[in-house]
Amino acid sequence: DDSLDTFPCHGVSGFVGTMLTGCFALDGGLFYGGGFKLLLGQFIAAVAVAVYAAVMSTIIFFAIKLVMRTRVHKDWEDAGLDGHVHGEAAYTHSPTKPYHSPTKNNQIANESDSSETSDNMA
Repeated sequence: DDSLDTFPCHGVSGFVGTMLTGCFALDGGLFYGGGFKLLLGQFIAAVAVAVYAAVMSTIIFFAIKLVMRTRVHKDWEDAGLDGHVHGEAAYTHSPTKPYHSPTKNNQIANESDSSETSDNMA
């Protein structure tokens, strides 16, 4: 899950930039008479960095998972985290899921609670 879109931004852009360096480098680039040597080197380096990042991220993730939760409670996730983290709804225009304000002790408001009023809905 890449909620911040870091892979498209940094991963893809970094790979494209690395490959284009192999094409446009004045000293040894493909388009400046250097052949495929630099481009191949850039490709190998980009793949090595991607493999290293994937392996290290996996190790870090499992190390963290040993000592703490890596997901929020299912109920919180189903209701949406905006109410629990920020105390408000981010997407009030969405008709698919109503927003329920969290209660004082940061629990999800019970949808079947008859005391819930429209004031609790965002």
